[in-house]
Amino acid sequence: MSMTASEVAAYLEAHPEFFDQHSELLTQVRVPHARSEYAVPLVERQVLALRDKNRQLGAKMSQLIRFGEHNDQTITRLHTLSVQLVRTEEATDAIRRTLSALEKDFDITHAGLRLWGTATESLGEWHRQDPRLAIIARNLEHPYTGPFAAEHIIEWFPHEPVLQSFGQVALRRDNGEAFGLLVLASADSYRFTTDMETDYLANLGALLSAALQRTLAMH
Repeated sequence: MSMTASEVAAYLEAHPEFFDQHSELLTQVRVPHARSEYAVPLVERQVLALRDKNRQLGAKMSQLIRFGEHNDQTITRLHTLSVQLVRTEEATDAIRRTLSALEKDFDITHAGLRLWGTATESLGEWHRQDPRLAIIARNLEHPYTGPFAAEHIIEWFPHEPVLQSFGQVALRRDNGEAFGLLVLASADSYRFTTDMETDYLANLGALLSAALQRTLAMH
């Protein structure tokens, strides 16, 4: 009576001593391998499989190390920006320092913000009394990252290059009321993805919100 492949696999799994009792099969049985045009002995196939797994684990470890190094750099750069913002006495200076840091330290060449409320009326181009922005910011309980942005927000930026992904962060007062919107944009569709972590964006929004509240209250 013939056995199916699943039955053979189940039998071998239930009887791990099989190859101890029939060790000659390890060299006699030959199986195909993706990296060779020839069949190889079963024992060699297992060694090759382990090597492949080790390579995959090594690549994963290298990736985790790179992510860790990137996170450390991001934390350091955010700390540097926070120190600069603490020293600012003008809201316009806080905005310029933030936009400059985004470009120089985070390689974000397209960033803009708009603020509303009577306290921000003196901020020129950064002041925008637009109820549409207020609605967007109010609904942003957490930073948004992904391919979408309202057309009236995209108009903040030059027509070229075509922007493919966005990060949007609400700026809030201590009571939770939104008074601004910070938008980051990129021509790279993978720069701001829907599944990316947004903790750093949230921290950036909190830092800028605190700096703006403090400096605006001074005047």
